[in-house]
Amino acid sequence: MVEQKQSAIQRIQVGLVGLVVVLLFVTLANMVLDRVSDGPQTGGAPESAPLITDKDATPDEPLAELGVTPVAKETDAERAAKDAAQTRRSSAPAQ
Repeated sequence: MVEQKQSAIQRIQVGLVGLVVVLLFVTLANMVLDRVSDGPQTGGAPESAPLITDKDATPDEPLAELGVTPVAKETDAERAAKDAAQTRRSSAPAQ
């Protein structure tokens, strides 16, 4: 009877140690994956340079799409001038 009780306690201890080991491995793997995904990029882009998330936004800047150079953003004045030029072209009579 004593042997059965000791055997049961030993099995419980082995099971708990196994659960703790698995928990430690999962935690360690999660930490490693978080560091890899959040780590600095080796492309040489400064951290302040925004990366393009929408590929259709600036198709003329392939280096910016790769994150090598910062994205050139339009100012409000440039955007207004561009919209005005497009409006003039579309409203001009066809010759």
